[in-house]
Amino acid sequence: MMKDKKFVLFTILILTLAMTLFAQNIAQAGSVTAITITLEDGSGNNISDDTTAVDTTTVAFDPATSVNTNDGILISFASDFDISSVVNGDVAVTQANGGTDITKGTAAVSSQDLQIPVTTEGDTPGGAITVTITNSHITTPTSPGTYTIRIRTYDLGDDNAFGGSGADADTLEDDGAGAVVIGTNEVIITGTVDPTLTLAIVELGGDTPTTACALGTITPTNIETCGYRTKVSTNANGGYNAYIKVDGSLTSGSHNITDVVAADDIDAGTEEYGVSSTDTDADIIENTSGHTCTELDHQSSYAMPADPLTTNDQTVRQTSAPANAEYTTICHAIGISGTTSAGYYTQTATITVVGSF
Repeated sequence: MMKDKKFVLFTILILTLAMTLFAQNIAQAGSVTAITITLEDGSGNNISDDTTAVDTTTVAFDPATSVNTNDGILISFASDFDISSVVNGDVAVTQANGGTDITKGTAAVSSQDLQIPVTTEGDTPGGAITVTITNSHITTPTSPGTYTIRIRTYDLGDDNAFGGSGADADTLEDDGAGAVVIGTNEVIITGTVDPTLTLAIVELGGDTPTTACALGTITPTNIETCGYRTKVSTNANGGYNAYIKVDGSLTSGSHNITDVVAADDIDAGTEEYGVSSTDTDADIIENTSGHTCTELDHQSSYAMPADPLTTNDQTVRQTSAPANAEYTTICHAIGISGTTSAGYYTQTATITVVGSF
């Protein structure tokens, strides 16, 4: 009976010692603080997309316990990260120092753990540590969420390698964790810009709207002109075309003024009527006389190049970009002969614009 009591007392003593030692090991483990984890692409921008290769992974932390020779750093990635391709050459370790930096042994991956033995301590072994993993050998998880990355430091024992027992056993020194958010932090910003297209027909030399173009009293000794400007604004990416067409000939009763031959000049003394524009690429010819529509009016010294107007649309302006208050001058010109029939002549021109949105 006495032997049994002694055995029970011995067993309780062993368990008490073991629990005391375990409690001491937990208390001795310090905290890893000031943890920052960044995942960056090749341009240095943060990565938060799922299933994405990370060009540079940086894990920075401040250990409570000095990291000395024969210690080790263990970085444990959540199981959804793919770190299987990380090799020793991808990994760099630096520590705040006064001149002599920490040096690492051969870094290796074991399951989701990146094991980094320390072969030589720096001159300030208690300084903050930065681990950098490059070459796009880490891939983010396939599903959105918050993922933990744990950082621990160990005394690796005599073998300066992870694992082992006895004198080679690993002893936890510091422990901490950080987290990254993957795939749940995107905001889609949308907005709509309505298309705009405006047309104003205004007087020459001003912005006063007009619906009249008066050639005045026409004589064989001079050409007469009248003009107006189209003023167009649009946000159409492809620009716009402005068109002109008429309801028929310039007519008085049964007499129609003869239309000018295409790309011909209108001169005093010859019955002919036509129009020019100030655009180089339109169907209607550009006024290349060197004189404005106003300067060409009621004189015989200069002719005006012109095209005939028809009941079909012809362009007076062709553009390929948005426009803000863009003006085009349309100049009507007429010459008559001594036998042109007397009368009050009229014609209606219609201007339209079409945007290329």
